[in-house]
Amino acid sequence: MFGASEIAEYVYCKRAWWLRRVQEIPISDSSNLQYGTSVHLSHNKRVKHALGLQYCGYLLVVFGVFAAILLFIDAVALR
Repeated sequence: MFGASEIAEYVYCKRAWWLRRVQEIPISDSSNLQYGTSVHLSHNKRVKHALGLQYCGYLLVVFGVFAAILLFIDAVALR
């Protein structure tokens, strides 16, 4: 039986869940845990930035296709 907090722990960090539940290694509140938390937060910030850039890239592709269609229609209309 899994509780909501255990599912949340698994979603947040599968490795931490595996170490605690499968390997039965107690995870204490140490400097390593604080370092790991800061690394996770930094990584999360970089991922969100990368996703923002990816969405901007998609938007630019859509604008480019739209512009190409308009140029094609304009070229055909001039004939």
